[in-house]
Amino acid sequence: MKLVVPSTGPTLGDDIEEAVRSVAQELGCSREEMLRVIVKEWLEQNAYLPVYELDEDGDAGGNA
Repeated sequence: MKLVVPSTGPTLGDDIEEAVRSVAQELGCSREEMLRVIVKEWLEQNAYLPVYELDEDGDAGGNA
């Protein structure tokens, strides 16, 4: 039986890796967090995930 070791994540190519790491560093997050944000936003923009928008003008239902 062969032992399967999980990978650290997808390999995207040097140019994409550099860009992702640069943006992650600028925003103060990890490469993995940055990839999660990028994929989530792409899925939302292409209607694969629902988009939850905050109603900033409406009532929050809290104590006033």
